[in-house]
Amino acid sequence: MIHIEPIPAFNDNYIWCISDDTSRKAAVGDPGDAAPVEQALLDRQLELSAILITHHHFDHTGGIEQLIKHRNIPVYGPENDAVALINHRLNERSTLSLFGLNFSVLEIPGHTLDHIAPYCADTGLGYPVVFCGDTLFAGGCGRIFEGDPAMMLNSLHKLAALPAATRVYCAHEYTLGNLSFCLL
Repeated sequence: MIHIEPIPAFNDNYIWCISDDTSRKAAVGDPGDAAPVEQALLDRQLELSAILITHHHFDHTGGIEQLIKHRNIPVYGPENDAVALINHRLNERSTLSLFGLNFSVLEIPGHTLDHIAPYCADTGLGYPVVFCGDTLFAGGCGRIFEGDPAMMLNSLHKLAALPAATRVYCAHEYTLGNLSFCLL
């Protein structure tokens, strides 16, 4: 069985851990810090077998170097040379497979120009999943740093077009702040 669990990092980041009960292997998404990942792997008795990156910001990529230091594993991420440690570059024509799960890739620029979102329609869990990094949050969306409003809106439309049952795994816990803003 597949499990998807958060690994808290920094003040409000989520590093997502996708693990497989059968193989005891795991992939992590957006590891900005290696220490909490290493501790979670130890606590859960998992072996790291892949890393997924949604975009180039350091709070999503800062832990890669340490995590791959003694591991020869794939690092999947966007087509952007800003993160030299990505060894499997992805775009909207790409697919990847982890633990029998087949992911397609959505290009969702706006927050950054290189932003991608791995999407799996058939997880075996009864619902699809998407790892949207900093594009979509509970009650809000990401800041536009490199793109423009039209790009962000188009990206949000792509995410909104996914099946209603899709579980959205964002990379920060901004819910209370976003909902407070909505009440203004």
